[in-house]
Amino acid sequence: MKTFSHLAVSFAAVALLAGPAGGQETPRPPEARPNILLILFDDVGFMDFGVYGSNSRTPNIDRVAANGTMLSRYYTSPFCGPSRAMLMTGMDNHQVGMGTLVETLSPAMEGLPGYSMSWKRSQQTMGTLFSAAGYRTYVTGKWGIGEVGANLPNAFGFDRSYVMDATGGSNYDNSSYLPAHDESAWFEDGKPIKLPADYYSSRSLVDKMIEYIDAGDSQKPFLGFLSLQAVHIPVQAPVSFIDGYNGTFDAGWDVMREQRYRRALELGIVPPSTKLQAAPDAHRAWDDLTAEEMAIASREMQVNAGMMEAADFHIGRLMKHLEDAGQLENTIVVITSDNGPESGVTRFEGLTGYAVDLVNWIEGRDTSPANMGQPGSLTAIGPEWAAVSAAPFNLYKFYASEGGLRVPLVVAGPGIGEQGIVDAPVHVADLVPTLLQAADIEYDPGSFYGQSAFPMLSGASGETYGNDDSFGFEVSGNAALYRGNWKITRNFPPRGDGEWRLFDISVDPGETTDLSAENAELFESMKAEYAAYTREVGVVELDAGDSAMKQLTNKLVSGVLEKYWPLLLGLVLGFAALFYLALRTLRKAFPQQAA
Repeated sequence: MKTFSHLAVSFAAVALLAGPAGGQETPRPPEARPNILLILFDDVGFMDFGVYGSNSRTPNIDRVAANGTMLSRYYTSPFCGPSRAMLMTGMDNHQVGMGTLVETLSPAMEGLPGYSMSWKRSQQTMGTLFSAAGYRTYVTGKWGIGEVGANLPNAFGFDRSYVMDATGGSNYDNSSYLPAHDESAWFEDGKPIKLPADYYSSRSLVDKMIEYIDAGDSQKPFLGFLSLQAVHIPVQAPVSFIDGYNGTFDAGWDVMREQRYRRALELGIVPPSTKLQAAPDAHRAWDDLTAEEMAIASREMQVNAGMMEAADFHIGRLMKHLEDAGQLENTIVVITSDNGPESGVTRFEGLTGYAVDLVNWIEGRDTSPANMGQPGSLTAIGPEWAAVSAAPFNLYKFYASEGGLRVPLVVAGPGIGEQGIVDAPVHVADLVPTLLQAADIEYDPGSFYGQSAFPMLSGASGETYGNDDSFGFEVSGNAALYRGNWKITRNFPPRGDGEWRLFDISVDPGETTDLSAENAELFESMKAEYAAYTREVGVVELDAGDSAMKQLTNKLVSGVLEKYWPLLLGLVLGFAALFYLALRTLRKAFPQQAA
């Protein structure tokens, strides 16, 4: 039996080891059921937890993995809002009106059932299901499901909620990272709020979760959904955490992606036959950067690693608090990510760079290298480092590649076996029925798109899906269908070409060899099954030349113009007035020349 005593934050070993939760002839009473602590990171790649081979120090997350189960084939949507909708409902994202993000809706999607962006009040969620079973239900952190304010957790089963209802925002205040928005909307129990002056996301969200748990009825179990802002843009962390990684990333992304790939093989989280897909042509080669560019890029990844460690530190505080209260030993802890790593950039060149600098100046942001990760900063790791976080897989967030869909998940607690790495596939929609079964709460398996993975997690079964079973994903054209060891996938621009490909991910999770020509019958069968999936859940196919990135860019540009047009008009008029006054002055000074 493993213990936690050798690490900085000590927990009793019994806290994360216990016998199977199922099998009783009659359901357990609510007070005998386990607590559920679901911790969701934002934009964390497959290898971003320490136990998965990261350079970030995450001892508390690693401790959960060491005393439970660590999944190497956990799949989620590549977009945050659809992923969170599936996580909360156990349904496919289209079935609950979240076919894509609000920011990437195309005109053809608007108003259709799969893209309503708003839930009916009868919508069942993890909150309503656990609340009905006698649980206290709490959520703190990013919510971001559908239209802002339309689907807040207080209306869907959560007793207390402290949430940001946006795709992201500053880790220090209400400000948005998107130039088209004035603020990121925050709500407590459904009412708009301003964040406190001393807010820092990971610390404050854990503090609020502790507050809610401590104020609740201790005779009832709790469902706590801690939805961290780490490590979404803007990547921010206290300097003490950032400086702990000085020099760590100086080798650059080309070398470190190869290192992560080798580490994944050594850890056994991918098969020995795995190959590394070549980086996209649009990625910069590390050796082509100037010394100044290398220093800036290294620091960006330092901030990312520091933010990961800061989040892990505060997770440790929460679990230590539960241990001191005598609650950790009866708590199932699940820690995962909503999608693959973010590849967005915040630094630009040419006319775009000047325009972005002007917007940052207007907004009062300090994007200097010296201020990275601090209040007012706007730091991102970009596509090259995202490829390192997603290694050994291809691509990252927004794409239906393994790098966008496959993320880490560790789980431990009552009923969860101490199994180490398990490669059985699990879909994000499986988590609701899995946790219901783990808590011995009766439910109708046919009411979910997902299915319970608890038999696998408990050690009672080595499988989750059979060789003929399948599940699908789709957001804004980027799509995948899994059947046994096989996967078909399609990605739209800018990193894809909209063409379907077939991979055997049991030997090639790097998606390096398209096997569609050699397996034409299987390929056509899986495409037909995908087509049936789209009809069942209500997918709207994109037109040729369209993409999520195109919709997002168009909406950002139009939003910026709408927000700043009075200022831009004022600047134009001001320059025109200055030019007119200068011309009049010249005419008065040199009347003969003017004539």
